[in-house]
Amino acid sequence: MISYTSFAFFILFFGITYALYSLCPQKGKWIVLLVGSYVFYFFSAKGHVLSLIACTLIVWGAGLWIDKLDSTLKEKRKGLERAEKKKLKAKYSRYKSWVLTVGVIASLSLLIVSKYTNFFIGTVNGIFSTEIGEVNIIQPLGISFYTMMAISYLADVHSGKYNAQKNPFRVGLYLAFFLTIVEGPFARYDQLGTQLQQGKRFNPSDFVYGAQRVVWGLFKKIVIADRAAEFVNITFDNSDNYSGVVVAAAILFYTLQLYCEFSGVMDVMCGMGEAMGLKLPENFQRPFFAKSINEFWQRWHITLGAWLRDYIFYPISFSKTFMNASKKARNKFSPYYANLIPTAVALFFVWFSNGFWHGAGWKYIVYGLYYYVLMMFGMFLEPLFRKLCSKIKLDRSTRAFGIFQMLRTFAIVNVGMLIFRADTLKQAASMAVSIFANPNLRAMLPGAHNGLGLDKNDYLILVLGTLVVFIVGLIQEKGIDIRQKISGLPFAVKFVLFMLAIFVIIIFGAYGEGYGEVDLIYANF
Repeated sequence: MISYTSFAFFILFFGITYALYSLCPQKGKWIVLLVGSYVFYFFSAKGHVLSLIACTLIVWGAGLWIDKLDSTLKEKRKGLERAEKKKLKAKYSRYKSWVLTVGVIASLSLLIVSKYTNFFIGTVNGIFSTEIGEVNIIQPLGISFYTMMAISYLADVHSGKYNAQKNPFRVGLYLAFFLTIVEGPFARYDQLGTQLQQGKRFNPSDFVYGAQRVVWGLFKKIVIADRAAEFVNITFDNSDNYSGVVVAAAILFYTLQLYCEFSGVMDVMCGMGEAMGLKLPENFQRPFFAKSINEFWQRWHITLGAWLRDYIFYPISFSKTFMNASKKARNKFSPYYANLIPTAVALFFVWFSNGFWHGAGWKYIVYGLYYYVLMMFGMFLEPLFRKLCSKIKLDRSTRAFGIFQMLRTFAIVNVGMLIFRADTLKQAASMAVSIFANPNLRAMLPGAHNGLGLDKNDYLILVLGTLVVFIVGLIQEKGIDIRQKISGLPFAVKFVLFMLAIFVIIIFGAYGEGYGEVDLIYANF
């Protein structure tokens, strides 16, 4: 695909699209974005656009159908008695639910067939000892992202949050928008679709403000993430050759790589959106300051978590079946545990879906359920923890205990990252065990002939770069808006800072001789 951090993207694609978008009359801006998005997708996906078009037509048609049923219901209810109105509403609610179900299943089918067919074949072969051959199916670029956005669009139209869009090309722009289709964020139609339709006039302050964030994202991606990738890839690709501190460092470096790459790309996307006068939803809020797993996932990949909450957790936990089960449970258990029953069931589907969405493999399912088990463990034992802390007079609101909670959460997350990055569950288990074997710190040192791909300068840049990210995060945690502070500086100072940041990326970026090309991790999902 065309990399979001490449020269070709910034100059040949975004530069041209942005110029045309700025010069075009307001009514035609969305058309520029539609054409630009499909040009970007066509070349990035190597021409495989049929699934995207099919998904667009499915949700557009299903949305109009639901709207038509709503309009018909309003007409037929006129002049009816209350009881008849209620009966008619129930009838049309069933019709709408059927249309929603068909639309969701049709959209999901495109995703499941292209992404999960060989996973199901492998699972059947493993269980029944069959020898069904794998199918050569191309997974369309970004299908996991635009399918979920399509489902949210249909669900929101069904719930009456907004009316269906009558123009299929506007629905197409919402799903194919080049800043969200490859790595997200998951933007709802009322968040993004309406902005794309309206367009915004060129504003120099928007451009400068967005450029600040783009440069910050490039710093995290090119200087830190791509450099850490060298160490990570070599260690995981040759895990049998390494143990002890090297494996532990590889896990930590992968956590650093994934965060700086994913959040860095989100900064680039949001920054370019701001330059165009568009506000994309935030996807990260300093997750490593989280004091619990639940808080971590409220700060990490925020839009995915919000999607799972709104379209899986709430419908299940607030369904009549589970609400009734909770009421009955109050006769046998305390209110706390009775209310936990629908939550526990709903969260199982949330975390199973979270893992399965990330990839077609059992390691991803285990990755999701790993967090589910830990979260349930914490929830079920919370009353016991409270009593224990009260008994030993431990104040959990102190700063020291907060730091302990952050370190504990960070350790838990790194175990999850090992599962996520390893090729198989067997490799993850083997590497976890190898951490405690041969803990030789010298194996990490530059010049130790370990083949890890980093010299002392690389280590120094990683340490300093990580320190910069940490300090910036710490300042933001205190509620200080750094970008706003920079915007208030004199123009000459802002210009010097901006150019300095660009030179840092150019000079210390991990590219060129000695560094391999690093593909975007989440582009594969």
